[in-house]
Amino acid sequence: MIKKILVGALTLVGLFLIVALFLPKKVSVTRSIIIGAGALDVYNKVADFNYYKQWNPWSQMEATAKNSISGNPKEVGHSWSWDGDKVGAGSLVIEKLESGKSIQSKLTFTRPMQAVASDRWLFEYQGENTRVTWTYEGEMDYPIGRYFGLGMEGMLGPDYEKGLANVKKMCEGN
Repeated sequence: MIKKILVGALTLVGLFLIVALFLPKKVSVTRSIIIGAGALDVYNKVADFNYYKQWNPWSQMEATAKNSISGNPKEVGHSWSWDGDKVGAGSLVIEKLESGKSIQSKLTFTRPMQAVASDRWLFEYQGENTRVTWTYEGEMDYPIGRYFGLGMEGMLGPDYEKGLANVKKMCEGN
């Protein structure tokens, strides 16, 4: 009986590890919105972390989380860090900018789990409007992270949609 239980448990562990080998190593979540404002106006709000509490869905989820902003807005090295019970802890540091066109930041999570990802924004003129695209990209650790990655679209996508809707409201003055 014990031998059967042991063989069954080892088989399940083996299957878990083998399946994880074939799951995606990278995960990407992207959302876009059209905002009735100029690309530079929208860019200036997103590239300045002093505005994040106004639109960021996680800041709204836990308004009492500790936040720290350092560096000069709209410059490489500008950073925002947070620490809260619901939102965990981490930081976002601007690594590359193209004024009015794009922002690339390093996103580091330290709690409840450790991870590093890329946070990218693109701003594209479309007449009097701007198409704003927000993308998360990260690598998932083997084996558990790869299973976790299967749910990233469903977990992160709605928050990105809410954040973009908040940016739209802020930039359009609604």
